[in-house]
Amino acid sequence: MTEQTAIAKYENYNRIKAYGQSPEVMNTFVQLLGKTAPHYIQSALLAVQANDTLMGCSPRSIFRAALRAATLGLTCDPSLGHAYIVPYKNKNGEYEANFQPGWRGIQSMALRTGKYVYINISPIYEGEDVIEDRITGDLRIEYTTTVSKTQKGLIASFKLTSGFKKSIYMTNEELEEHGRTYSKSYNRSDSIWKTNKKMAYHKTILLKLIRTYGYLNPNETALLDEEEDGGIVDVDLPREDAVTAIESEPMSTSEINELFGFGDDEDVADGDFVEEPDFAPEPEPENKPTIPTPLLGEAYGVKTSDGKLYGEMTEAGLERMLSHMWKQLKQNHLEPEEKAEIERKIKAAQVVLAAKRTGEIN
Repeated sequence: MTEQTAIAKYENYNRIKAYGQSPEVMNTFVQLLGKTAPHYIQSALLAVQANDTLMGCSPRSIFRAALRAATLGLTCDPSLGHAYIVPYKNKNGEYEANFQPGWRGIQSMALRTGKYVYINISPIYEGEDVIEDRITGDLRIEYTTTVSKTQKGLIASFKLTSGFKKSIYMTNEELEEHGRTYSKSYNRSDSIWKTNKKMAYHKTILLKLIRTYGYLNPNETALLDEEEDGGIVDVDLPREDAVTAIESEPMSTSEINELFGFGDDEDVADGDFVEEPDFAPEPEPENKPTIPTPLLGEAYGVKTSDGKLYGEMTEAGLERMLSHMWKQLKQNHLEPEEKAEIERKIKAAQVVLAAKRTGEIN
């Protein structure tokens, strides 16, 4: 990143950050969310750091999308995949930010009802057939030939605490047809059906399963319906020129590069592991379950929020990602399950990075 580019990015980011941390915007978040408000504001800033196009969106639209996600109890931190702040071009050709729930967020909303034992989505590959028992309706997977790595569909399943369980299967073609029929944004070049098919497929089959056979909080279901039918419901956030700007301390170019994940690689010596940075974590309860260190094969298959395998990332990419995740753990408003997920990903990334440095994998 050149010095000029870094400074331009920082100026855009600082403008968005100043709006989000203004007393007027903070007050709106606190009124709706209480003491968790700073967590959701910070998750929006993490999303902006990870997406250059978002920096061209209006600050008001970014935090309106974040507030919409927050009302569903979903964080916009892109590493968790619960909800996304997505840039779209409006009728004037200008970028605005919209809220987009992720399938993991919908899964989390369902699990929060306390009615589910499990909810799961798995790929079905070429060489596998999904067979339905005509008496019970249960699905099973049979192997017809040598299984390839080509995915041909998805199977989604859940089990309720009452004992009821259900599974459905959709081929890739059926998922695409569902999108063409029911998604108003299907033909847009910037829709998830064009930019992130994996997320579109997972979200489609999960919503179909839960809405047809399962349970979601009715109020949350209504908000999801509004999102699909027309984007963001107006939230009373002030205009950019009507907030009290909070000035930030100026940053050096190296500090700006570090903010956006382009810190000097010299900080990590060859052959060393990326260790936890120096900060004093809060004492953990003695009965807290430990996060097991995964085997290399399992760690290799862990994916980033955009679907890239850890094992396919470069050493420099893994180092930057680890640095970002350690920073996330510093946040004081992480829910226990969010913190555990980040810790799990850190251990997986460390295993893969160690294997790459020893030559065990390329």
